[in-house]
Amino acid sequence: MSNTANKGKGRSRLVIGLIIMAVIVVFAMRFASLGRTETPASIESVQAEMGKPVEVVALDHSDLEIWTTVAGTVEGVVQYAVVSSNALRVAGIPVNEGDAVRTGDVIVRLAHEAPTPMVHSYQKSRASYENTLKDVQRLRSLFAAGAISEQALDQAETQLRVAEADLADAEGSTSLVANQSGVVSRVLIRENETAGAGMPLVWITRTDSVKVVFEAGSQQAITLREGQRAQWTSQATGLKGEGRTDRIDLMADPQTHLLQGEALFPNPDGLLVPGLLMSVRVLTDYREEALALPRECVMTDANGSYVYVAEKQTDGSVVARQVAVQTGLVTPDAIEIASGPTDGDQIIRYGQSKISSGDRVHIVKTGEEN
Repeated sequence: MSNTANKGKGRSRLVIGLIIMAVIVVFAMRFASLGRTETPASIESVQAEMGKPVEVVALDHSDLEIWTTVAGTVEGVVQYAVVSSNALRVAGIPVNEGDAVRTGDVIVRLAHEAPTPMVHSYQKSRASYENTLKDVQRLRSLFAAGAISEQALDQAETQLRVAEADLADAEGSTSLVANQSGVVSRVLIRENETAGAGMPLVWITRTDSVKVVFEAGSQQAITLREGQRAQWTSQATGLKGEGRTDRIDLMADPQTHLLQGEALFPNPDGLLVPGLLMSVRVLTDYREEALALPRECVMTDANGSYVYVAEKQTDGSVVARQVAVQTGLVTPDAIEIASGPTDGDQIIRYGQSKISSGDRVHIVKTGEEN
């Protein structure tokens, strides 16, 4: 029995010893693997094998636009003030704000009784006209009876026409009328107040169309022409409208050195109110379906402008090739390519600062839009 027990103990020790040896071998292999170091591949070697990473975009056709922004004041396409040439009491205002008026409608009536030289002139003209009219009527009867000559009647008729014109001039100083059709937008005086000489009394406007009167500095002015497309946009509401430049002055103001112009806009909904400040964009240059690239594609050195074209080789690799370009219209985002690469070429957009002509490249992204 003791022999059997001794044999069992011996087997246990053997198993334990084998386990310990296995553990030691495992740890030894682990430490050996940790002790081995492998040199990682360098960036240069990876780029030599795969190529330098770049992003490309296709040379393609697109519409190019250059807009010039100016600021100005909204005015009605018809906008003028009714004024008096004399300081007289207002006898009546037969119109109200919002009324539509036509050319010749009386807007303000001034009193005749004020003791001013103009009113004396009116009363004198009225008396002269009435007396001349009576004389002409009497002479017409005499001429019909054969008592006077035709020449005498003609002279009297001429005097009547002069007296009538004088009365109309005098009466026009007290009956202020609309020069053009429009809408009464502001009434600045009340009945029985005194109208100041030369001061606006009533504003007449027509706002189914409006104009923005703007001033442009030298850099803006050289790009502006009559008939150019114009846009206004409200940043607050997102509303916008289309129009045209209508007038560009032939010379700048000698004092401010600014050039004045106007842009016309339809205003059927009355959104643009006279007196508002408004920014206007004017399309000053345009290329339709031009070969174009994003501006960052084009690089410049002492020899001129150039791009890098990503060319696929017969072995499947891609190589960068420097190509000189002639540029045209330049916008804030894009540049016209007048000559150099051809339509559809893959142009390197990002990464070109790290490459030279002939370098192998690896395309990591292809842009879809210029």
